Amino acid sequence: MNNNNKKPSALMALTSAAMALPGVGGKTEAAAPVSEPVLSYHVSHYREADIERKDHLGGARERYEIDTHQLGFAAPLTHAADLKLDLMVESMSGASPWYIQPDADGRPVQAMSGASIKEERYDVQGRFNHFVSKDTVLSYLAGYSDEHDYQAINVGLEIEHNIPVQQLTVSGGIGYSDDELEPTQGTTPVSVVKADKDNLTAFVGVGLIVNERTAVQTNLSVSDQQGFLSDPYKLVFIANQVNPLFADSRPDDRRQWVWLTRLRHFVPAANAAFHADYRYFDDDWDVESHTLELGWYQNIGVSWRFDTALRWYSQTAAYFYAPYFLSARPDGYATSDYRLSPYGALGLRLKLVKKLGPWQLSAELESYSAKDSYSLDSVEVENPGLVEFTTFSLGFDRVF
Repeated sequence: MNNNNKKPSALMALTSAAMALPGVGGKTEAAAPVSEPVLSYHVSHYREADIERKDHLGGARERYEIDTHQLGFAAPLTHAADLKLDLMVESMSGASPWYIQPDADGRPVQAMSGASIKEERYDVQGRFNHFVSKDTVLSYLAGYSDEHDYQAINVGLEIEHNIPVQQLTVSGGIGYSDDELEPTQGTTPVSVVKADKDNLTAFVGVGLIVNERTAVQTNLSVSDQQGFLSDPYKLVFIANQVNPLFADSRPDDRRQWVWLTRLRHFVPAANAAFHADYRYFDDDWDVESHTLELGWYQNIGVSWRFDTALRWYSQTAAYFYAPYFLSARPDGYATSDYRLSPYGALGLRLKLVKKLGPWQLSAELESYSAKDSYSLDSVEVENPGLVEFTTFSLGFDRVF
């Protein structure tokens, strides 16, 4: 094959979006220019399983339910520029883990917050792509998120350059987020009235088309968080204190590293694509995690596709984590947040896609369960607040 200046069409059709590098804002965008206006709408319902009775200390047993509406629009502005806009509206209700204390046998049990009133979050993100040459694209990103107790503004700059002869793509980017919080949650006490934090992120990446069926990609990112990083709605239990409940307390800085590698392989005999993703995470809070996701994207005829993906996750605990504490730590830090505990998780995602003229319709079901038994390392005591959830989504994309 002597067409080095053109990516194989079969591979492009299956992997152009999936192989895009994650942007500094956490989203994944394809660098290919938008040739026609596209409107998309997706709605999803997320529900966490009730906390088990054996792990329940008090408060509501019901956990969060979230309804999400996502509206997206992408359109070319000129032959060398396009614009992408995304609006998300979330409606949340339910209760969340509050603090953990030992029962009569020393086993940790979870106290839940009271059921909250219905809350909403609005998030808008924009991306302007400028194709400065046929092989180089410069992208400008900006976004704003707002809810009753939290506001965030983010900006970013990314660059991607293709080297056609080597079938190679190199990219990099930098982003900044400024967040402000004013916690209030009914009768649940909070540890701070007003606080802020900021996050600076940078990444570099390389993508390679190995042959007409296989592509690989790897990238490395680092982020620095500064400011109020504790959870104002959570408490910790310290047994030897007269009043044993104290505010969740974490360091006011955190550096995180992420290494992500992806493989995409097209299988002509099955008219399908195999996806494999591995993500390694490490930070200076001693949290280390591994994520492995394997997916099969099966084309059925010319207008149907059925996707399946299995995801495994495992992490270690932050150095200042414990389900509860017998005495205060010398450094004053302490958290019982299940998100900073040691655990593993399994997730399964099923998706059906139908192309119908200019329309693309989709339905997706995802199930997720976190347990100590799924962890790569042995976990002495499982956090009773670990989450299980299901998500069901419907959506469409319309090309004009």
